[in-house]
Amino acid sequence: MAEKLEEQLETVSAELAAEPSDKQKVVEFLQNVLNKMGLDCHIEAIDQEDTLLLNIVGEDAFAAIGYRGETLDALQYLCSLMHNGKSGSFKRVTLDAENYRAKREKALQRLASNLEQKVKRTGKQASLEPMNPYERRVIHTALQNSKFVTTQSEGEGNARHVVVTPLVKNDILNSPNAPRKTLNFVYRSEKKRRR
Repeated sequence: MAEKLEEQLETVSAELAAEPSDKQKVVEFLQNVLNKMGLDCHIEAIDQEDTLLLNIVGEDAFAAIGYRGETLDALQYLCSLMHNGKSGSFKRVTLDAENYRAKREKALQRLASNLEQKVKRTGKQASLEPMNPYERRVIHTALQNSKFVTTQSEGEGNARHVVVTPLVKNDILNSPNAPRKTLNFVYRSEKKRRR
């Protein structure tokens, strides 16, 4: 009986060795897509505990980014479906090229800071262009501890965007948006006390 178990284990391990892993399947799939796109590049894959990091490296890696990362996002989505499609477990798949994700995150943080100053100065809300969920999250996170503005997402589907709104202050005298009538009332009452 022990011999049969050993034989079965050897058979299963031989089958597993012959069958490529999910990571290898995703890398081969992505390499095939990039080759069909006519791009001269290769993929570096790092398999972490809960994330599969894929990095496109080569001369044409910038072409895989597309307009504002749309091509990169689409390829990442396909790789995620390929990796998590049949297996019951979920693993986040992140695709990057030319360090685009880190550069875009820094640009969005600068945009959030500039927008905070603009909304604080003007007292009017500002709407950003439609963004994917990751980019909206970067804006929300950058402004979550702001004392001057608040953020919210509006819209549906691909038109979903971030709106930055000034915080309403309860202190009448220090509020930049206080109605004129209220300030006059406070001023007049001060005059009456002096007499």
